[in-house]
Amino acid sequence: MSTVKDQPIPFGLEREKHIEMLFRAFHRTCRSSTDPQDLVATPVQRKCLLPGDCSPTSQAAIMEKENGGLALLQTVSQLQITSIPELQGPQCISRKTYSIASETKQQLFVVVEESSCVCMQCCGPARSCSLQGFNQDRQQVFQFERPLRADMCCLGCCLMEMRAYTAQRELIGTVHQRWSMFTPYFEVCDSTGSTHLRIQGSCCPIRCLSNQEFQVVSMIGEHVGRVWKKWPGYNERCNMDHEYFGLDVPQNMLVNMKVLLLAATFLLNNMFFEMS
Repeated sequence: MSTVKDQPIPFGLEREKHIEMLFRAFHRTCRSSTDPQDLVATPVQRKCLLPGDCSPTSQAAIMEKENGGLALLQTVSQLQITSIPELQGPQCISRKTYSIASETKQQLFVVVEESSCVCMQCCGPARSCSLQGFNQDRQQVFQFERPLRADMCCLGCCLMEMRAYTAQRELIGTVHQRWSMFTPYFEVCDSTGSTHLRIQGSCCPIRCLSNQEFQVVSMIGEHVGRVWKKWPGYNERCNMDHEYFGLDVPQNMLVNMKVLLLAATFLLNNMFFEMS
């Protein structure tokens, strides 16, 4: 049991080579989809001292740098997450990779999920894991941690949760599963433990359904977003309906709340969407 609970995060040369390979493919994809005029080098602009000194684009770049890369989420209203398949032969696969894009298909982050082979095979959707998000500059901007919990717990004492941290290991908040009689129910809490949002699902969430939705509501019952899984259509690389899921949120929502809902999206994917 200690082997399952203790989940050391892989590090060293093998992990660095994996991330290096991911970002090579990541930048090749970005370059192939970029307009040729965008490839022309532009001079680096100085930091804006006055509101009229710099263009909105440069202001956004400065804001992104000062906020550790999470400022990319400020103007986003939809996050589309696609799992990148990794075929490694008969050996155990203890790592998964996800690509996060905006509603305009702009690549935002690459997320690497790391777990142990024993936990992946024995615990399945209830596995403990660590998800690290990287931006285009290969800098880590957030990290999600999921402890080992029971997949089907009726007592309410060992329910699922996901913790969100910044790159500096500062707690952003936690997503907690709450006990409910018929429907899945989750609460999104900030770093102080105060609940800001709730996530509610249907009474019969089934993994094999091609389309599913979880509603995000405020504490007064107002609908503010949704977590979804959709059938993306046939793809030559993979043809699995659980490889494409995402999140719809208001554009003016706080960045920390968007990060917490992104953590909740990955938690719901493991619990209800994932089929392998």
